[in-house]
Amino acid sequence: MTGAMVAAGLLLAVVAFALAFSALRMAILSASGAGAVCLVTVALVPTQLFQWAFAGCWLSLIGTSLLVYFPVAQRRFVWVSPVVAINGGLWAGTVIATEATSYDSLIVISVLILFLPARFLISMGWALVVKIITSWLLAVALLVGSIPLLVVHPGYLPDHRE
Repeated sequence: MTGAMVAAGLLLAVVAFALAFSALRMAILSASGAGAVCLVTVALVPTQLFQWAFAGCWLSLIGTSLLVYFPVAQRRFVWVSPVVAINGGLWAGTVIATEATSYDSLIVISVLILFLPARFLISMGWALVVKIITSWLLAVALLVGSIPLLVVHPGYLPDHRE
């Protein structure tokens, strides 16, 4: 077990925070697209991608978090939000497919609704709160993503009993 649900949830939460800075209609469409891509990816992902799933998830999370800190790109280029949402849904679905089912992906997809409270905070002038929460998610992702590379833990690698 490597925490696929946590990894996908962190990625989709950062996607939701990034979408909160875009126009409302674009955020709704992009979040819906991310959820649909995630479901399709869980069902269709080839097993050869499993070794790259977590690396792609963590790299996507880092890249998506840049849009939270620098949201001007989403306002200037309308295609940025859908591309980021589809990328997030793709990697979240790939990670979920490593150890969970499509039913479990419905639970993780519900994280995308976080763009509504984040959007409210931004409209109130508290965008800094969204950026701080994204920083926490980014720190957790960096720690969780680097632990399997640093120390061998039970659960990350097969042991002698398997």
